[in-house]
Amino acid sequence: MMINKQTVLLFVVASALLLNSVQGLGFKVPAKEEQCIYEDIAQDAIFTAMFQVVAGGFNDIDFTIISPDKRVDYQGTRESEGKITRRSNYPGVYSFCFSNKMSSLTDKTVSFKLSLGDDSPMRREIAKKGDVSPLERSIMLLSDGVNAVKAEQDYFRIREAYHRNTAESTNSRVLWWSVFEAFVLLSMSIWQIYYLKRFFEVKRAV
Repeated sequence: MMINKQTVLLFVVASALLLNSVQGLGFKVPAKEEQCIYEDIAQDAIFTAMFQVVAGGFNDIDFTIISPDKRVDYQGTRESEGKITRRSNYPGVYSFCFSNKMSSLTDKTVSFKLSLGDDSPMRREIAKKGDVSPLERSIMLLSDGVNAVKAEQDYFRIREAYHRNTAESTNSRVLWWSVFEAFVLLSMSIWQIYYLKRFFEVKRAV
């Protein structure tokens, strides 16, 4: 079946706009609990899961990807951040689970983004040699490159947020420690003045 150029160009433009669907969210994982995010993914689609533990304890968490056939596609323990790219072998609902069961008291705050690429059979079919012109093929390659750059930007944006939170937390601790030191020094100075004043007082007999 022949595919006319207008259809190809329309598909390419749509791919350029929608090729990389990105979903991002932040949430808390309570201590001794596990939370999962579910996403329906088509077969042979490329997806990238990016996450960062932005607050809580040692900023670590267990991360697992479970495919629709209940097989563990990826499993990481005590990770602070990660970027995992996979191709879906089965269509259906994939589970992206964050487990904080190793922590008995501390909740963890997680930033998570899921990037869904388009590598459908239709796109591969029209990309075969002879189906598209060199210009159209270049547009497809450019679209893939732009989406790859966007995915990298999303990943580094998560990393920047993590390091910013770490810096702000460190600055806050240094500030309160400095206030505590100033309070201790002031208290010691007042006590020393009072003690030395009493030491040099002349006691008179009544």
